Amino acid sequence: MGIVLDNLPREIFTDTQWRRDYTRFDGVETPPNVQNGRAARVFYRDQAANVFNMTFGQFDSPADALAHYERLKGIREGIETENTEEGFPQPHVIGRGLYGSVALIADEEFFIEVLVERAPGTSANPTVAIARRALAILEAARSG
Repeated sequence: MGIVLDNLPREIFTDTQWRRDYTRFDGVETPPNVQNGRAARVFYRDQAANVFNMTFGQFDSPADALAHYERLKGIREGIETENTEEGFPQPHVIGRGLYGSVALIADEEFFIEVLVERAPGTSANPTVAIARRALAILEAARSG
């Protein structure tokens, strides 16, 4: 988990520039709902004050990561369609709503959540691009 945190960039570029937001939890929060593993949530903000966070979890087993994925998928009302984005590990789900969007990914003993909070129409939806970046961060940590 430390390697993942060490690989987090200070900036992420999609259609806008996102910078690490250290005003909330000094930039890293430990989610309270993680069982059988450990996780960290990091925050980013763009120039228009839109916010997203990425949660990386490493669990004791792939079954524990999948259980966490299913638990979070279950609390996101309306998210039913899975495995629709090419090039993502299975299972994954990407859901969009009026005020934000979420990507949930289970990959072996790892879990990733990208939660984008945004008002409608303020910017293009960056969820898929940010989720791809989160996967790249995880892969860099695995190979490093």
